[in-house]
Amino acid sequence: MKTEMYERIQILQVNGVISEKVADYTRSIVDRILLEVPEVEQEKLEMFITHLAMAGKRAEEGTEENPIDEAILQGMEEEEAYEHAVVLRDQFLSMTDINFPKTEKDFLSVHLCNLLS
Repeated sequence: MKTEMYERIQILQVNGVISEKVADYTRSIVDRILLEVPEVEQEKLEMFITHLAMAGKRAEEGTEENPIDEAILQGMEEEEAYEHAVVLRDQFLSMTDINFPKTEKDFLSVHLCNLLS
């Protein structure tokens, strides 16, 4: 699975979609997730990694997604995996100097919650 994730990231980088910095960071997160959640579903990991890479790109460019719907976010906050997702998100974000805005952090939390459940 690691090889497939790395290939996905490489395609984004080679095609100029994401920078080398975002690609390197995203690969490091793949490694951490596979250590933390070795039984992760590939489809959920693909979704999270793709969002992380694109969020990194937007953060570097100073743009961001529209805010996540409050009802969706509140629903996620009630999920059993949410607290673990936020802890992981914060650990992952501490591994880079890319400044992710709140909206991107919220989306990352939702994707991580999905990945963990």
